[in-house]
This record gives sequence, C-alpha cells and structure tokens, in this order.
Amino acid sequence: MKSIVFFNNKGGVGKTTLTFNIAHMLAGRGVRVVVLDFDPQCNISAIFLDEIRLFEIWEDVRSDGTVTGCLEPVRRGKGDVLPPRLERVADGLWLLAGHLALSRFEQTLAEEFAKTLASDNDRALDVTTSLDLLSNLAAEQVAADVMIMDLGPSLGALNRAALLACDHLVLPVAPDLFSLQGLRNVGPTLREWRRDWGTVRERGLAGKPQEALPPHDFLPLGYMVQQHLARADRPAAGYARWAQAIPAEYRRSVLDEAPGRTAASFEQDAHCLALIPHYASLVPIAQQARKPIFDLKQADGIGGGQIQAVARCRDSFNQIGEKLLERLGIDLP
Repeated sequence: MKSIVFFNNKGGVGKTTLTFNIAHMLAGRGVRVVVLDFDPQCNISAIFLDEIRLFEIWEDVRSDGTVTGCLEPVRRGKGDVLPPRLERVADGLWLLAGHLALSRFEQTLAEEFAKTLASDNDRALDVTTSLDLLSNLAAEQVAADVMIMDLGPSLGALNRAALLACDHLVLPVAPDLFSLQGLRNVGPTLREWRRDWGTVRERGLAGKPQEALPPHDFLPLGYMVQQHLARADRPAAGYARWAQAIPAEYRRSVLDEAPGRTAASFEQDAHCLALIPHYASLVPIAQQARKPIFDLKQADGIGGGQIQAVARCRDSFNQIGEKLLERLGIDLP
C-alpha cells in the first residue's frame, strides 16, 4: 500500500477537488482506494456525502465513523486508536469522514511532538504516530492499494502528523504569485519535519528501534498546475511570468536543488505531472451531483460544449492516474 497527499500551504489551488476526482479515477480503474479526511473543515467529506448522511455519522453514538472519534482516546490519554468504520462511497473506494472537532487535537500533537525530540516518552510516541496507526488500520480493513489523505493548507502540527503517515506528496499550484510563495514556505518546512523525524527514528523512541517507527518520508512526486481562466485584470503576460518561475522554485524550495538549467515552461518540466484546465461551471455541477467531473451526464444538467469538456476531463484524469501509479510503482489490476 502506498499513501499520498495533495498538499500546499497555499489554499484555493484545488487540493480537495484533485483528491476527490483522482480517488474516483483510480477506483474506477480497479485500484482499491481509501480517503482519510484529516482537514478539520471536512471539505472532502462534504463532497463525498450529503448532509443527511454526514449528520448521521456525526450523531452516531459509536465514535469510530470519523477520524476524530478514532483518535479521541489518544488525545485524551484514555486508550488506543479505534479501528475505523469506513464509509463505502463507490466500488473500490472508501472514506473515513472528518469532523470539525479534529482541530482540538492540534495542540496535543504540537506538545507531544516536541517531547519526542527532547526525551524518551511513551505518551509522546503514541500521540505523534496516532495518525499513522489510524491510516494503517483503515488500509488493512479493505486491503487498500492507495491511501489518499485530504489536509487543510496549514503548516501546523496536525498536518505534520499526517505527513509522518504518508509516503509521497504532490503539490497543486496555480500560475500566480501566491503559489510561488507557497512553494517557498512549504519546501523548507517539509525538509525540517523530515529531518526532525529522521533524528527521532535514528535514536529510537520509547524503547522502539528505528524499524518500529513510521518509515514514511513524504517525498515529493511532483506538482500539478490548476490553470485559471483568462481574466481582464490578469493578462497573459502575468501567467507567463509565473509559469517560468515555478519550475525553478519547485527545484530550489521543494527539492533543495540548484535550479541550473530549468524548464522554460510547465510543459517541458519533468516535475510537472499535469496541467489541469479550469473546468469552470462543471465543478459546482459535479459537486452538486457528488460525482467526479469526468462522470457527469446530461441528466446531471450539462449540455452543449460541456459534454466535450467532460470527455476531455476524462482523458486528462486518465493520464494523471496512469502517471501517478507509475511514479508510485503500482501496477493496474
């Protein structure tokens, strides 16, 4: 099983939309996929599930139907991570729903992670690795091939703990100043987190050797560009400026490499996994239908040129799925 996250410190670059559509695309091709909602805003849970079903999960007296409920015994110091009760949302695709109360775990994670760096502490280890244990329990339950986590855009303790449970990450970006700055923020932070956890693993913790601690290095697979529609206040020259800057910034900030001779455009950059067009009106239609964009039908309310756009979207996400599986080293069933 391989775990992956679409993550950037910059919000609004389509992380959750990518997660939803790619999860469906992989599942549709026979890959068994579990999605974990580690975002306290619960955006992907609200796309997968209607309000009535989400309310039922949140109100269930059993607490194993959400990420928060499964982690709550650890947060309170009253027990272990609960085995999750996954929601089957499509053939070969499962979700562990989020909950707004997950934000209460942030402070505990911050405090206990600091203790893992300073001392040998059982409680610190249990808290720091709790998201990794939950991920493993979810994957084992359905024999998942791929685990996808949905995170918020912060560089806080919650996302650090989630990344410690993740093998790889893909950075969604947009061709703008904010995504460029996002790369400058997230790259050094990821290296710092990787270095800190590597230090803990090298010395062992709470009597456990290195091989007993989570082995994930959340290594970058590349980036994906969500393209904007042309706007009167953002001329083509502005797009080109950031399109030329982001490949070099990705190598410098995320890979910690000297840019050297970088690609002149996204299309020429081997680290660019995909250029995803702006699907404009198709996105809200897909969210209303609770379907991936590429599965929309006329009965869902599309017509005219939107039908061709859906077909192009299907081709695009098929290519993305193939490239991701290739880089993850996973063969199609």
